[in-house]
Amino acid sequence: MPELDSLRGVAILLVLFFHGLAPVKNAQLPYAGNMILSVSQRGWSGVNLFFVLSGFLITGILADSRDRQDYYRRFYIRRGLRILPALYAILLLLLVGGWIQWRFLLLSLLFLANSAPLLGVALQYGPLWSLAVEEHFYILWPTLIRRLSSRLLILIALIIFALTPLCREIAFAHARDAQNLFSLYTWFNLDGLALGAFLAIWLRDESFRRKYLSGAALLLLGSGIALFVCISTYPSTAAALAATSANLASAGVLSGALLLGAGRLKVLVDRPLLKFFGFISYGLYLVHLLAFRLVEILFSGWLSAMVRSGWPTTAMLLRFLVGCIAAIVIAYLSRRSLEEKFLRKGFASRAAGVTPAGRSRPAITGSR
Repeated sequence: MPELDSLRGVAILLVLFFHGLAPVKNAQLPYAGNMILSVSQRGWSGVNLFFVLSGFLITGILADSRDRQDYYRRFYIRRGLRILPALYAILLLLLVGGWIQWRFLLLSLLFLANSAPLLGVALQYGPLWSLAVEEHFYILWPTLIRRLSSRLLILIALIIFALTPLCREIAFAHARDAQNLFSLYTWFNLDGLALGAFLAIWLRDESFRRKYLSGAALLLLGSGIALFVCISTYPSTAAALAATSANLASAGVLSGALLLGAGRLKVLVDRPLLKFFGFISYGLYLVHLLAFRLVEILFSGWLSAMVRSGWPTTAMLLRFLVGCIAAIVIAYLSRRSLEEKFLRKGFASRAAGVTPAGRSRPAITGSR
């Protein structure tokens, strides 16, 4: 499904802009630099797009294999081989480099990085929080898929989608540091996963028709944009609903991409450059923040000199460019060597005639 690889590429590029474009230390940006920085800060929505994609893909994999005898073993072995090698490699690198301490390492190995502040441990490497959220989803959701009917799963997904922003609103009303809570804890980040899961189950329902998805794409995207505009002037509401608006818009974009990918205009969502970034997106997400930190350390003298010479925006863009190049090279090497080695093992036991996990396409072609 090349359209989903392209969306992964969009998501990781948003994250790169969000984390990569930041003023060099002690730099005062001019108007143009501040405008670039302001636009880049919308890149946080890339994580929401990842959540919606993950909910859609993982639910699809589980739904298509729910009757297999090796349902749990097959899923968890493949997830482990996909996720753990690159994760362990980055954790080892961070530990050896002194960027994390052993307590955070232990929590990360247990997929509790996003719960570190609750346990009195600092979140020492930011990208690992969202990985923990997804792993918690992987732990609970497969059992529900296995045991419950599709209609009940749709109901549960919609309830989760509705309750999660309510939890964020309650937290904002009672917690001093609620804004940071929203970007960490699993129970504040389930609505995107639930929305993606809803789409995956709905598209596989016997009553589904292709025309429904075109209407849903417009409704979801329009709702997400409208909600974002409405809450932009209300900080208290925005804290609870900004992620919801991004999730709705992401689900709309996903729905539209699925339609285009199964039709005559698939070239619009089958973009080689975006697919390349989607191909390396996992490794790139893990390593990009470290790459930017290394650039700051290795080129601190040059960057500071540029700031003193009156070129703070150029210094910011140079840091971003060099950091991106380094992160992309490392992520590509990781995918071609470490990650693919274990991915091949994950698919080696595939039964004859069974569609590879994550590559089945819901029936959205034709007139249905």
